[in-house]
Amino acid sequence: MQWENLTSLDFEKAVVTCDGVGLIPIGVLEPHGPHLPLGTDMFECHAVACRAAELEPTIVFHAYPYGINHESAHLPGSVVIRRDLVMALLENICDEMARHGLNKIILFSGHGGNRYLIPLFVQTLVEAGKPYVVYEAKLFLPAPEGLLETKETGHACESETSTLLALHPDLVKMDQVPPEPFTNLRQNVPLQEVGAYSPMDWYGQYPAMYVGEPGKATAAKGEVLLQARVDALAALIRAVKADTITPALQKEFLARMQRPTSPAVWGSE
Repeated sequence: MQWENLTSLDFEKAVVTCDGVGLIPIGVLEPHGPHLPLGTDMFECHAVACRAAELEPTIVFHAYPYGINHESAHLPGSVVIRRDLVMALLENICDEMARHGLNKIILFSGHGGNRYLIPLFVQTLVEAGKPYVVYEAKLFLPAPEGLLETKETGHACESETSTLLALHPDLVKMDQVPPEPFTNLRQNVPLQEVGAYSPMDWYGQYPAMYVGEPGKATAAKGEVLLQARVDALAALIRAVKADTITPALQKEFLARMQRPTSPAVWGSE
């Protein structure tokens, strides 16, 4: 069930049908090589969310491009939003979902640059004492064995290009695929080997914002990739619906946070 497609009357019924579970698919607007649309991540995760909601009813928020995207600021078409605005808007949307009865909210990212944003958002939301629970869907799945012809994937690659060919073939410019494959430049390897991370980590690997051989992509491969993600997300939605432990733990934690005391297991009097 897509939020924007429901009437107001139907929305009220949908909240009951989906057991109070809502889902925000989070992408960005960023370059994906010279051949894929800027909204690739947003298109993909929203489509996966909508298909998963057909298997396990949930209310899916509309296509959401307001993630963290600083790594693509050097290329045309990138939209970079300040981190404070990203966090504030996401909290605002979650508050609105909860105001309408969606007390379990799943954040599902289609963009690798959100890999630090969403866990930080989930972890620190307790400081606001919210009456709802937020879950992260960690579903960056490897491709099924033998499906892809190339080993290097991750951005505007054979995998993502296949997915977009399945979803929006009219937006994919296969005639603009680079003639030569692009491999990881590995300029940050010395730092990686000692466990260091810097803001230039991604740029040092993929400054052109694509990798591998997207020319080997097909819509058929994309459908296989999409279905695997849809099935995994539907399973996660079912688990969140059945989860009674996390809401109870959060209620207990928030109460104890207001007046910290030593636990009985410490042997205190």
